[in-house]
This record gives sequence, structure tokens and C-alpha cells, in this order.
Amino acid sequence: MQPAPALEEIDFCAEAQLDSDIQFPHPLSRHPLEPRHAFLTGATGFTGVYLLVEILNTTPATVHCLVRAADDGAARERVVRHLKNYGLWRDEYADRIHAVAGDLEQERLGLPHAIFRQLAEQLDVIYHGAGSVNMAFPYGRLKPANVNGTREVLRLAGTASTKPVHFLSSIAVFYSEAVSTRGFLEESDEPEYDATLKGGYSKSKWVADRLVAGARERGLPAAIYRPVRIMGHSRTGAISDIGDNLPPLLKGCILLGKFPALDIEVTMVPVDYVSGAMIHLSRQEKSWGRAFHFFNPAPIAWRKLMAVLEDLGYPMDEVPLEEWMEDLRLRAVGFGNQPEEVTRLFAVLRLAMLAPHFLFYKRPVFGAEYTREGLAGSGIACAPVDKALVSTYVDFWQKTGYLEAPVAQPVQG
Repeated sequence: MQPAPALEEIDFCAEAQLDSDIQFPHPLSRHPLEPRHAFLTGATGFTGVYLLVEILNTTPATVHCLVRAADDGAARERVVRHLKNYGLWRDEYADRIHAVAGDLEQERLGLPHAIFRQLAEQLDVIYHGAGSVNMAFPYGRLKPANVNGTREVLRLAGTASTKPVHFLSSIAVFYSEAVSTRGFLEESDEPEYDATLKGGYSKSKWVADRLVAGARERGLPAAIYRPVRIMGHSRTGAISDIGDNLPPLLKGCILLGKFPALDIEVTMVPVDYVSGAMIHLSRQEKSWGRAFHFFNPAPIAWRKLMAVLEDLGYPMDEVPLEEWMEDLRLRAVGFGNQPEEVTRLFAVLRLAMLAPHFLFYKRPVFGAEYTREGLAGSGIACAPVDKALVSTYVDFWQKTGYLEAPVAQPVQG
């Protein structure tokens, strides 16, 4: 077996070339905007479960959910359990969820030829929301899910009929030094590859993003959605997949009792905004061929975020970044009397902080003309990053045990 190529030896532009046998010569599916049968990847993930509920609530579709499982019965159990864990299950969903046991990382999505063909003939639209989210992983570890999976989804889209694809990408496809010097990025701007693109995750999403763009050039009606970091529901705070670095960073600061001095803004979008906006836009023909930027028009300054946490009962001191990183290093190797799970948290956090970190990335200003146009009159809007939203997240983390409730301070006489 040949060793995996070093990161710098990978030709990412070649990786982004769509296989020549993936073509779109067939007529458009019967109901591309009001689907009777929709295909969804990622239903047992974080964003995917909200996409599933949004499809069920706003369209008449039966949703065929690709799930890694031994058989269709086990796949269905996973989907139903996941919905219930989030408090999203409704009995009326029962007849409209069709779980399909497969594997995103395998050829034809791990499905037998006959099942793959049967699905292709039945589907009206495809929502590709699955992927591996880990900012510390190298490209090679993320490629099977994020790149190969996207390729096989596009293969499904071109089989038997041409089915619109709605692809959940990431704003991280723009996170390179070449782009950071630009003042403004329109949704119509294409993310060109640059060697300074940050981290394996950004690279894997860039390749997948370009595969979808290549399919569009061959006639596929497709839309690309590029959010910033996706966080919990704006009303419930619910989130279980802590794949982004921000929640562990906030927890680490609280446990250390100190935070690094940073002159940055922190941005995020609640998952209900992303799912609601994506499904709403997907039901408009003018969305085909477009990309959409999902970002928060009201981010929060780092020091203000720390002040909010202090107001919520977590006192912390501001220290220089170098001092904070040294404290993190010591705690990551078990210095001090702390539980083993806390040491593991600090070790993971230190690894994440040493990797290319999107918190420190200088971002251009992102345009959102297509998003504003497509959401006009819908009532769908992004909640600002303010004390109310942060409090909602902290409350949820306390209820689930991710954060300990602060110890009440004695009243001074």
C-alpha cells in the first residue's frame, strides 16, 4: 500500500475535477420545487436533523434519509431516535420518513445498483447536508465523507432524471490570505483555490464546492449554501455535535478562569436560521445556479462575549494570549488536580488552537444580495449574537451538563 501523499503534494484543483461519467442528459425531475420525494444526507447529524424537519414541515415530500446502518430498519431507528433526542419528533412524520441504509463514503453511496437506480427514478430533489466537521483533521481524513460523498450525490442527481441539488458548503472555502485582502465578496464570486486556504476542513469543503460548481456547468440545477459556524437553535439552544472550536474554547476559558486578550469579532448563525433559509430558497427556481452566504449581520466582539459570560456568573481575568496558551499547555498534560475528562478537554482544545483557527482569520465583508432577495417577505431572519442568544446557549449547556452552573456568590453585607 502506498503511503498517503503529504498535504503539500495534493493537487487540489485536480481533486475538484468531476468524473467524466457524471453527466446530466436526462429531463428534469417531475416536482423539483414542490417535491413529492426528497433525498437528504446528514439526517442523523446536527444541521441535517433540522433540515429534515424543515422539509417535512414546509413541503409534501416523503424524505429518503441516507443513514449509516446495518439495514433500513436500523437506519430508521437512528433517525427517529435522533429526532426525539432533539425534541423534534411528531407522530405525523412517521409515514413520511424513509430511511435508507447506506454509506456516504462509498461508491453509489453504499447502495446496491438496483436500490440506487430505484431511488434515482423516484426522487425530485436532493439536499446534501452531510459531512465531517473537524477543524483539526487533515484533508485526507475528511475527503471520504466531504469529497467522495459529494461526488456520489452528484452521480445520483444525474441518474434516470436530472434532480436539483442543494449543497450545504461553508464560508470557509474563502478562508485564504488571497481573499482576506479583498474588501468585499459577492455571492456571485467563485472561491478560487489558494495555497494558503486554512486547514483540511476548508480544503475538503472547497473541493466539494467546486465539484458542485462543475456539475452546474454540465447542466445540473444546483444551489450552494455557505454559512459561517452553525450553532444551536435560537430559541432552545439545542446542539449535540460540538464540531466547531468555539464551544470548547468558551468552556476552556471558564474552567481556566481566564481568557486571552483578542481583538476579534465572533460570528455564528443559529441552526434554525440555516435550515429555514436553505429550504425556503430551495423552493425557488431562481436559486438554481446561485450561491448564498449565510452569516450574522450582528456578530459580537470577543471582549463583549467574555463580559456576557461574566454577567452569567463565570468570572474570568483577561491575560495575554501567550500566557493563556501556556496555561492551556500545562492543563493539557494534566498539571494540577483536575478530573481526567477536563485534561482531555484541554488537550483537544490545545490541539485545535494550534491548528489553523477560523476565530483568528481576517474576513472580508460578505455580500448577501441573493439571500436577501430570496428571503424577502418570508419572516426568516438571523438572530443577532447578543446576550439573549448567548444566554440561551449557556442555559442549554448547563441543562445538558456541558457546563456546570456557576456557584452563587455570597451577598456582601
